[in-house]
Amino acid sequence: MDEHRVPGRSSSGPVEPGATISSPAGGDPAADETAQARAELSRRNFVLRALAFIGGGIAAVLGIPVIGFSSAPGWQARAPIRLLSTSIVPTLRSSALTSVGRVADFEVGVPQYVKVDRPIVDGWVAENAPVGVHVVRTSETDVTAFDPHCTHLGCPLAWSTGSRSFVCPCHGGSFNSDGDVIAGPPPSPMIRYEIQVQDGEVFVGALQERA
Repeated sequence: MDEHRVPGRSSSGPVEPGATISSPAGGDPAADETAQARAELSRRNFVLRALAFIGGGIAAVLGIPVIGFSSAPGWQARAPIRLLSTSIVPTLRSSALTSVGRVADFEVGVPQYVKVDRPIVDGWVAENAPVGVHVVRTSETDVTAFDPHCTHLGCPLAWSTGSRSFVCPCHGGSFNSDGDVIAGPPPSPMIRYEIQVQDGEVFVGALQERA
């Protein structure tokens, strides 16, 4: 009588009770499960460490400027920038008299943009800097000069010959040749410079700021 063999058993003989039967591939199922658990744990640790590294980088990028700003109040400019109402660039704050030309250089009723060098103080910086001025000759002897920034948010104004007004390209504000608001969101007229005329020459002084 032929001997019947059970698949997966050794041909050396019957398996004794309590003996361990190996898998057909020769691997240990418990060891395989342990290896898979360790691999999964390693992947989780990698993801957690990567997220922690990215989060730390974002916190550093956002936190360092805030800490630096709050810890150095001495860095603030002496003449702070105002973003609303009468917004004036710090470099325009100067009380020195600066020539912008002779009265005869300007046509009556026609605003002219003039750029001059003025002594300025901006925080720790004290130097000469180019500053733009809108000069308007109102009569044979009288001249007015305006700061070229809109009193809404400080955008630069340009004179439009077609509409005969100072126009803000950002928000649609406009002013007439006297500096009065005629359209848009500006809350107040254009800011004027102190003017002195000496021997036919026009000098601008400090800005005549309005609340």
